[in-house]
Amino acid sequence: MNRGLARFIGDMFDLFADHALFFTIVGAVCFLFGPTLLVVLERKERLPRAVVWSFTFVLTPAMFLMMIFIGNPQSYCNDPLPHDAFRVFYPLFLPLIPLYIHYARADRLNHPFMFGVILVLLSAGVFTLTVANEVLHLAYQSVQGHGVVYSGARAWECAWVNYASLYSARDTRDTVSQLFIVVQIVALVALRMRKRLQRSSEEE
Repeated sequence: MNRGLARFIGDMFDLFADHALFFTIVGAVCFLFGPTLLVVLERKERLPRAVVWSFTFVLTPAMFLMMIFIGNPQSYCNDPLPHDAFRVFYPLFLPLIPLYIHYARADRLNHPFMFGVILVLLSAGVFTLTVANEVLHLAYQSVQGHGVVYSGARAWECAWVNYASLYSARDTRDTVSQLFIVVQIVALVALRMRKRLQRSSEEE
């Protein structure tokens, strides 16, 4: 890797680490209200191109990476999240509903590609926090014969796991996550193609 690029990446990580609370608050606000705001502005035809570009290619990847980081805790024992830790994230699907509805029902979209990128990445992030963890625990239990056993520890609840079974469960989780992304992309493309065909038939 180029030394300058490596230094830049390191500086970005240091910046985030030094202002973690600020970036977390900004990310949470953008996630909770950003999709709805995009829908409102687009329906009023007041959505600036700079806003949608910034949200798509800066904020959305940052929020996605943040969710991936939360979903894979870097504790000293590197545990999978317990059930009571990751199930609180299921409501994070709710802020995406207005954008899904708009994407599916709008006759015309000014930014279909960017809205699709936003939906795919943010949904994949929430999926990683929630359903993917369910799959991980179920796959581990099916291979090992019992669920992950946690013991209390100072920094985190360390898990007593069979690592061969855990690696197999992670492979299953990753496969399901990739399948979710593929299905979502196909579904979003199919929705817009269907809308285009409907519009063409009405114009004829």
